[in-house]
Amino acid sequence: MSMTGRCYIVSASQVSSQKPLDDPWRDEPLRYDAKYVRSQEPDVREYVSAGEARRMCRLLRRVVATSLTALADAGIEVPDAVVTGTGMGCMENSEKFLIDLCRNGEALLKPTLFMQSTHNTIGSLIGILLKAHGYNTTYSNGSLSFVSALLDAWLQLREGAVGNALVGAHDETTPIMAEAMAMHTPVASFLSETSVSMVLSAVPHACGDPEVTRVELRDGLTPAYVAGTIDKDKPSIVVAGCGGYLADEPFYEELLRLVPEDVAVVEYKNIFGENFSSPAMGLYVGYSIMRYGTVPPFMIRRGKTAAKPDSVMVITPDSMVTLKRNGSCGG
Repeated sequence: MSMTGRCYIVSASQVSSQKPLDDPWRDEPLRYDAKYVRSQEPDVREYVSAGEARRMCRLLRRVVATSLTALADAGIEVPDAVVTGTGMGCMENSEKFLIDLCRNGEALLKPTLFMQSTHNTIGSLIGILLKAHGYNTTYSNGSLSFVSALLDAWLQLREGAVGNALVGAHDETTPIMAEAMAMHTPVASFLSETSVSMVLSAVPHACGDPEVTRVELRDGLTPAYVAGTIDKDKPSIVVAGCGGYLADEPFYEELLRLVPEDVAVVEYKNIFGENFSSPAMGLYVGYSIMRYGTVPPFMIRRGKTAAKPDSVMVITPDSMVTLKRNGSCGG
């Protein structure tokens, strides 16, 4: 099937270590000295009743807030598709269920914890709330989860299978997880939590909606291959996940040696931290750069940024996503 269609990001919403559902981090970011930081919690009372909110874990409340905010900003009530990426799903509920299992000897277990502990609980909740009966799937493969979900939606939009899609990445980091990860996968910044929802559309809704022209996912990209792709796509800015897992730092150090000096390099984990859904926050930062047309100075790792960047490439050791300025904007 030929891919003649296009794909645009028409809205996005985030919950993270920064103020939720908004972008004041661009001017006044919250700074942390701790090595483990939980998300700033959104107020979900305008989306669901207090009773419903009480039955949801923290992660599901974040999912509701980011998803419904993104859909409202896009002017869409029910998306054609819901595609979700999550590394660990509702881990807090999983831990509570397993702890009860050990304490109570497989008796008197709470069914809600079990039902809300699976990875696909996230996409299912959105489908139920919105009465969305279209395509709904979840990808769960560590830090590859979000780009896998993005690639799925991107292909469907370009093939004309759907007109729009709600794509999300949602992960929580519990204290137990943080302790284990600090021992086995230390980070240069801090461990965090991320919930990002984006609405992708086959047509732009506004002049500032960037087009997604490349979504490439490979297990173990080499810095040389990425540098060659940068030379081909010629982005104005590269958004890189520097400062995350220490094991990834050699990749970024080599990449920065190969990337031309006239390409500005922007980092984001210095204020958003690291978790399985961090790649989604990287794309959110790229989207915000294209939307606002500026880069916060504290995020510039190297080089000078253009006054109005024409394109942004978001890079992880396993993926590359390119955003380009909407052609209908002119100039």
